[in-house]
Amino acid sequence: MSSWLQRQAGSHNVQLAAAAVLSGAAVAAGIFGFQSYQRREAVERLKKSIPGIDERHHAEVLTEYGTAGPLQKLSPEDERSAALARRAQQGDYDEDLILEQLARNRVFLTDDGLAKLRSSFIVVVGCGGVGSHATVALARSGVSKIRLIDFDQVTLSSLNRHAVATLADVGTPKVQCIRRRLEQIVPWVQLDCRNELYGADVSDRLLAPWSLGRVTGQKPDYVIDCIDNIDSKVELLQYCHSNKIPVISSMGAGCKSDPTCIGVADISASTEDPLSRATRRRLRLLGVSTGIPVVFSTEKPGPGKASLLPLPEEEFAKGKVGELGVLPDFRVRILPVLGTMPAVFGYTIANHVICHVSNYPIDYSLASKGKDGVNDTVFNQLRGLIERLVRAEDGNLQLQGMRLPLSRDDVGYMLDEIWRGRSAISGLPSRLALVPWERPATGFRIDPQWEREGQKLVRVGVQNLVCMTKEESARHEREVLRGGKRVEDVYDEKQLQSVRARLKEAEIYERNRVPQASSCIGRRPLIDYVKNSWDSSSSQRRTSSISSSSSSEFHGPQSARHILSMISAPKFRRYLIVYVILVVSFYFGWNSYLQPMLEERAGLVRALDVATMNQAGGWFGTNTRPEFADMVPIRSLDPALLPASEKAVLVERLLEKVSFNRENGDHLVFTGDLIHKGPDSSGVVDIARGLQASCVRGNHEDRILLLRSQMKIDNTFNNPEKDYNQIDISQRKVARELSDEQALWLQQCPVILKIGQVSGMGDVVVVHGGLVPGVNLDRQDLSSVMTMRSIDSETHVPSAKKEDGLLWTKLFNKYQELLSEHIAKSVSGVYGAVSRTTTVVYGHDSSTSLNIQRYTKGLDSGCVYGRKLSALVIENGGKNKIVQVKCNKYMNP
Repeated sequence: MSSWLQRQAGSHNVQLAAAAVLSGAAVAAGIFGFQSYQRREAVERLKKSIPGIDERHHAEVLTEYGTAGPLQKLSPEDERSAALARRAQQGDYDEDLILEQLARNRVFLTDDGLAKLRSSFIVVVGCGGVGSHATVALARSGVSKIRLIDFDQVTLSSLNRHAVATLADVGTPKVQCIRRRLEQIVPWVQLDCRNELYGADVSDRLLAPWSLGRVTGQKPDYVIDCIDNIDSKVELLQYCHSNKIPVISSMGAGCKSDPTCIGVADISASTEDPLSRATRRRLRLLGVSTGIPVVFSTEKPGPGKASLLPLPEEEFAKGKVGELGVLPDFRVRILPVLGTMPAVFGYTIANHVICHVSNYPIDYSLASKGKDGVNDTVFNQLRGLIERLVRAEDGNLQLQGMRLPLSRDDVGYMLDEIWRGRSAISGLPSRLALVPWERPATGFRIDPQWEREGQKLVRVGVQNLVCMTKEESARHEREVLRGGKRVEDVYDEKQLQSVRARLKEAEIYERNRVPQASSCIGRRPLIDYVKNSWDSSSSQRRTSSISSSSSSEFHGPQSARHILSMISAPKFRRYLIVYVILVVSFYFGWNSYLQPMLEERAGLVRALDVATMNQAGGWFGTNTRPEFADMVPIRSLDPALLPASEKAVLVERLLEKVSFNRENGDHLVFTGDLIHKGPDSSGVVDIARGLQASCVRGNHEDRILLLRSQMKIDNTFNNPEKDYNQIDISQRKVARELSDEQALWLQQCPVILKIGQVSGMGDVVVVHGGLVPGVNLDRQDLSSVMTMRSIDSETHVPSAKKEDGLLWTKLFNKYQELLSEHIAKSVSGVYGAVSRTTTVVYGHDSSTSLNIQRYTKGLDSGCVYGRKLSALVIENGGKNKIVQVKCNKYMNP
């Protein structure tokens, strides 16, 4: 480990990286320190700007939300009103005065209905523009017990829509503001004000039975939801639905301007309002799909109409835009509100509650709903027309189950809003039909993309539908859609201009409201329209995807609807994508890294297990080894050549770069293959001899020496080259180039060179190929020592091919690691254990290039193939480092 750290510390790249990291850390520390200093200075300035408490400046207790507390100093008029209200609520108020004030409601609702209304207990959650108007209307109409829940306070910007707030109320809690004003209007009404934020964790307390006055224990008769935060709204509605508390919810009044589009319906039918759609989706995930009446607007967005304002760029530049919200997860962007619309929403809600509590008969029959039959007729006629046109293209096509990408609501909108209920040709208002204006370039055909998915869909866009009378429709079908004429040949210029102008409106409607099947990818879900978080671009406001539409229009079993709602929810898709990414990453990480690593470790432990040895009948090397008479098996290096003082042992030749000097006691050791691995084999041998270097016998030396000996015996030194193949020619050439002295020097190179004990490395041994772990040096197979690359995991038989087993280096390192652990348990001190391990320095395997591990040091880095020549320098004290130089390419791998 220490040698690795030393090598890394000496690396130029590591030094550059360390310098970059340190400089970056210094710059970051400077920036953060300066910012911290600026924050402290700003806080100090802010503290100094706050005046001290004196006669002019009083300290007031704020709520946990940072708003003014409920105890505010009242004006003399408010004090008189509060005193009168306390007396009235205790019964000190003439009943005749109350009945006279409620006279109009009394004759409308009857005495029985008014009595029910006066005895009712209503909870209003949210006292802003909608909630304040609903509360005031209920109190004026006779409701005597009202609980107000809101954490917010009156602001200047809310005066345009609040029912009773004045300039004097700015900065005070909304619930207290309403209370003070209603005490002046209906002093007998009991108001339970809760200046709190509604949440699921406080539902039981905030919606608990009535606990004020003489009559207590009454459960809420109705809950009014006027919350503009989606999370709190869903929690309230889910709680009321689960506990069977009647509730009505207000949807979005922002960005609305048409009071005739406001209606009351079950939440499952409120398909036009974005806030309603988002609330409906969230409730479906909680198992609530119907049974909650809502007030919503069917008004469509369009060009020139108000929309959610984008956050200014300077706010983004300041950072932490989420802190601009009143509370975490609350909206931070400005929602335009026309002051009259919250009032209409509030009075509609109050009207609904009054009628239901008093059992007054009511039927929500809007004028547009009376046209449902007309819309159905026009839709069916359009469907029949499209079927005829498709059959005209292909008479053999089966059209059972054919669908159009339109709904009856689309048809109604086209008739009423785009074509104003009149024919585009004649202006007649009766017997109307919708007809494709022009024949598509591809004709009227089943969409092949959807047909492959088992659906028969014909693309008909509202931007190509024109309103005509039935007679005009028949003529248009005959001449344009089937006859092939152009619309310019059939209609005059005035009619064409009128139709084109209206079709542009239809195109805007299609773009702003209806998700097209062909472009559903990339559309933003409507839930993002209404979530309480900031958004950087107003251009991202789009309609929901086709999956959202389909889920809202699905009418199957309840369990199936719940599953479909979950699948179509954007958060579910995001979680699913993250889950899939994690699963795929884990799968590839397991298969490509973790599993192979664990299997390799298990294989190494199993290969060194004694039970495996017994099962295999003994390991290779534990029996008699073959003897070779023509080679030196083992030789020990002269102890005088071991590192001491400033001496060095070199295990490769990089003489110039390491400043090799024999006079200083440096010694050079070659790891084999000095010959037949470059252009000048005899020259390399001469250099080694001249430097009095040590060497080990490699497989190339062994092969050339055996060949040279055989050539002498057979007297074939001068045989013609044509009698041999290319490999033999190359080897014979090297054998002839070697002199007898050079051959004798190579002959004396041992197969195993014992360097001896080196501090931090244990017993150091130099070989060319490798060693079988667990086998003494004198029992190693010399041929395998020169050639091995792998070892069989069961028998420990070495092989020159990597694919025949485990890499010998991995098995050797694992064996030495286990040996070191075993010795450490019986020998005191870490160094005692290290001294009994063996470190092998080897060459031979250029395919793995430089391979430095704890107990094996592979130095063959492919110099002859144009890579690098490497040396292991062992210095005094066992310190070692790798030194390399670039080589020229002499042969291909």
